[in-house]
Amino acid sequence: MTKKIAEKSKLVNLLPDPEPPAAPAAQPLVAEDAATQRKAYTGVGQMMGVLGRSSPLGKELAEVKARLREYEGSVPLKLLDARTIARSRLANRHESEFESADFAKLKGEIEHAGVNVQPVKVRPIEDADTRRDGVQYELVFGHRRHRACLELGMPVLAMIESVSDKQMWLTMDRENRERRNLSPWEQGQSIQRALQANLFSSIRRLAEESGMDHSNAAKALRLAELPAAVVAAFSSPADIQLHWARPLSEALQKDPDGVLSRAKAIAGRGTVPRAPKAVLDELLGMAQVRGLADKRHLKKDGKTVAVLTQKAGGALAVEIRQPVDMADVEALLKKLLKL
Repeated sequence: MTKKIAEKSKLVNLLPDPEPPAAPAAQPLVAEDAATQRKAYTGVGQMMGVLGRSSPLGKELAEVKARLREYEGSVPLKLLDARTIARSRLANRHESEFESADFAKLKGEIEHAGVNVQPVKVRPIEDADTRRDGVQYELVFGHRRHRACLELGMPVLAMIESVSDKQMWLTMDRENRERRNLSPWEQGQSIQRALQANLFSSIRRLAEESGMDHSNAAKALRLAELPAAVVAAFSSPADIQLHWARPLSEALQKDPDGVLSRAKAIAGRGTVPRAPKAVLDELLGMAQVRGLADKRHLKKDGKTVAVLTQKAGGALAVEIRQPVDMADVEALLKKLLKL
C-alpha cells in the first residue's frame, strides 16, 4: 500500500519546506506568490508530506539535500590516466624547463607522495576529431605536474571544468604567476599565442584583464619576437632578461646581419655553458668595445703554439710561441692580405 501511495505522490514535492507559523488573528493573511509557494495539491500528497517530514527516510533525504548544497559551485576532482590529457596549444613552458633541477625535484616529490598533491586543471575535449589516441582532456594549468606524472607512469589528480580559450589562458597565466613564474621569454611566448588566437583585442587589453603591467607585457612580447638564432645563442631562453628586450630589438633594427652572424658564431661553439651577460655583450657587438678581446688558441700536441687576438676596433694580433722563419711568416701574411 505504501508503495502505491509513493508512486502516486511523484507529482508533488516529497519534502516541502516547513510551513511558516500562522499569522496572529488580528492581522489579515497576505496571499503568497503562487510561483514560490510549494503546496501538496492532493490529499495523498499532503499525507506523504507529513510522512516525509516525520519518517527516518524523510530526515535522511533532508540531510542529503543539505550536504549537496554545501558542494554547489565546486569543481570535481578525479584521478585520470595522464595519457588521456593533451598539452594545451596555449602552453607556455619551454621544453628546457622539463630538464631543470627544479623539475627533477618536483618529480621526486610527486613520486614520494604517490600522487600530485596539488591537482592540475583540465577541460574536456568536445571536438571528436581532436579526441584521438585516447586523449579526452586538454590541460588548463599544471603542465609540470602532468609531465612528471606522465614520466613516472602515475595517474594525475585533476580538476575537470569546461572553460573557454580566454578563460583557460587567464587561468593558466594566474596559476603560473602564483606558483612558479615563467621566464620573461616564456611569458612573451604566452602573450604572443594569446594575441595570435585573438583572445584579446590588444596587448593593452590583455594586460588589463590579466592584471599584468602593460610595459612589462610589451617587453616580454619583444623577447618572443626575437629571431630563433638569437635565442639559440643563450644556453637557455630562460637566461634572457626582460630589460634586454629594448637593446636587442634596437640592435636588430640597426644591424640585423651583424647580430645574426654573431648569434650563429656563439651557438656554433657548442653547448658549453655561456654567461648570459657575456652573450648579450657579444650580440650587441660590445665585447670589443669593452676590451673583452676574442682570443683563439692554436694548439699542437696539447700545447699552445699560437694565439690569435681580435682587439678593440677589430685589429687582429698574432702571437707565435715557437721558433719560425720570419721570412716564411711574412710571405704567408702577404698572401693572406693580397699584398
